[in-house]
Order: sequence, then C-alpha cells, then structure tokens
Amino acid sequence: MNYSIETLRIFVEAASLKSFSATARKFNKSQSTVSNAITGFEDDMGFELFDRKGRESTLTFAGQKVLSLVEDILAADERLQALRIDLSPEMEPRLSCVFSDMYQPPYSEYLLKMLDKEFPHIEFEFLIAENDDVINMLQNNKTHMGMMESRIEYPPDIAFARLPMQGELGLYAHKSHPLAKEKTITYQHLTMNRQLRLSSRAQFIINSEKNWLAPNYLLLLEMAEQEMGWAILPTWLVEQFGHELLVSLNYDQFPKKIDIDLVWSRNNPPGKAGYWMIDKLLKNNILHSI
Repeated sequence: MNYSIETLRIFVEAASLKSFSATARKFNKSQSTVSNAITGFEDDMGFELFDRKGRESTLTFAGQKVLSLVEDILAADERLQALRIDLSPEMEPRLSCVFSDMYQPPYSEYLLKMLDKEFPHIEFEFLIAENDDVINMLQNNKTHMGMMESRIEYPPDIAFARLPMQGELGLYAHKSHPLAKEKTITYQHLTMNRQLRLSSRAQFIINSEKNWLAPNYLLLLEMAEQEMGWAILPTWLVEQFGHELLVSLNYDQFPKKIDIDLVWSRNNPPGKAGYWMIDKLLKNNILHSI
C-alpha cells in the first residue's frame, strides 16, 4: 500500500463534495493531482471507489465500505498527532480561539489565568463568532480552534467534540416592551413585533420584514435594552450584562438547552497550547486544576 494520509483526506473530501474539481479547489491543488491521488488509491485497493459516469463522482458500494474505514484511520491519526504534540517540547508561538457567546464555560474566569501560567510566553487571541462564521475562520486559517452550536454534520476537514455542559437560550424583551405585558406569548405575538437576530443565524426567523440584524449576541442585547424588539439571547449573557432591563418572555419553546461543540481544523490543527485548552474544556476540569 502506497497511499498517504493526505491521499486519504483527499478521498474523504471527494466523497463529501462528489466533485474532483471542487476537492482540488479545497486543497489548493490541480484537478489532475487530485484525480491521480484517487486513481492511485484505487490501484492500491484493487477496485474502483468512485462512479464517474454522471455529473457527480459518487462512491461505489466498495467505496462506501472503504470510506468508513478511512474515516477511522484519519481519526486515529488525529489522536496520534495530538499525542505527538502533547509530548513534544515544542509549542506554537501564538494561539487564536474563536468562541461563541452562547456558552460560558464553568469557572471560565480561571481558564486564561491557567493558560498564562502554563504557557507564559504565548501570544493569545480571543475572538467571538457564531455558526458558519466559526467554520469559515477555521477553514481560512484565521483561528486554531472554536466553539459553536453543535450540528449534525461538519465538513470533512473540521474535527469536533461535544462539550460536557450545554448552553441555554431564552426569549427576551425590554420590561417596557408590549410583549412583556403578555402572560403567554403566541407565534402571532412574535410576528407582530420586530425580531432582533444574528446575521449568521438562520434558525427561528419569524418575519423577515421585521428583522433587525447584528453580528453578535452582545449587540443584540444592547438593541433589546433600547427597546428595538425582542431577541433570542444566551441566558448567562442577560444575567451578567443585562442591567436588569430585560424580562424573559413566556413562550413554550423557551428557554431551551443548546448542545455546544469544540471545533478545530484537521488540515491546520492546534499546537500544544491549543490541545491543552481543548482538554481542559472537554474534561470540565478547570476548577480541579487551579
């Protein structure tokens, strides 16, 4: 067998995108390089992995079987690389993390102090983004790791792990807002009033004609405090920064718990400090380590 880890990643990406040309663009390679890599992998296996007859390059039955094993191999390689980095004396000079306002890790006030104590010479960048913006930043090498609302499926080049605790979203409006006077909120109530929502979030949109948008939850909080409309906001953010101006609206779908994932790029993985932070967050052992 002559295939490499890169060949396996190309195979997984091609299976996801169903296009050799799109895969080539994703890896910044020529289409012939991608085609040759997959053809070489097929030669190693002794059978075809893709059906190339239609417009899309879809997996054959054998290709589907191989895909499952290849994903296991890449996952094992990722764990091996994480162990190699953890045991290596070398450390990245800079760590960039993009987190979500949807979730505040327990004892988060200690996390950066621990990072500073463990890695006193590292340059650290803390960013805030939500949803697809987080994935785009990872894929464009603008950050090393991120935190976002969990989803069923991620791009093949994005690794993820579920956090042990959930975030919580509530429905809020200023205490002088007309909705605050209603004992029970209905869908019609919401359609008749302006919704304040994230620019990057497409869920739970009531009436597009009455939407006002903002790039992050903190700005939505400020807009709600100025009585511009109702908003879906993280409960911890309202409790900590809401100035007691907002009230929780009685709507049957809220408050609701949200699963949160840590995400990072398989093509540009974190270094020693990044994996240290991932470990602390996933094991929820921040307080224990103080």
